[in-house]
Amino acid sequence: MKPLVLRIVLLGCAGWTLTAWAGPDEEAVEQTIRSAAKAAATFSDTRDRQAILKLYASDYEGVQDGESESRAAIEKWLADYEAELKQGSTLRFIGSVSNLKTQVQGATAWARYDYVFQAIRNGEIEGQDVGKCTNLLRKDPSGWVIVHEHCSKTRLNQDLR
Repeated sequence: MKPLVLRIVLLGCAGWTLTAWAGPDEEAVEQTIRSAAKAAATFSDTRDRQAILKLYASDYEGVQDGESESRAAIEKWLADYEAELKQGSTLRFIGSVSNLKTQVQGATAWARYDYVFQAIRNGEIEGQDVGKCTNLLRKDPSGWVIVHEHCSKTRLNQDLR
């Protein structure tokens, strides 16, 4: 019985150590990634461009399925989507992030995760992307911001569009 109790105590301590090791910066990086997905998914209701844009550095550059993306491209997408919504579009997006792993080194961080992004119109799935992302983040005075994001659909799921 004693070896089992010792293992349970050691596993409990190991779990606490990993949580304590993560620290506030790792938690803040994770929150930035999750906030970006949530802000994009709720944009149709909030129309809050700043909720999304504040999470991306002014010098942001990314790659989405092999295509370059800038902060200006994000701004344009938001403006176009908002215009479509104002015209009565029922297009909505749902995004989820899973298997999120973060690491912080000073004022730089990186995050890796899986994503599912669905386009819903009139309650029906119109399109879906499933893939993986890697983000680089920088700690600015306002908090952690995404400097670079590289996302690609997984090959097995590319035909789900």
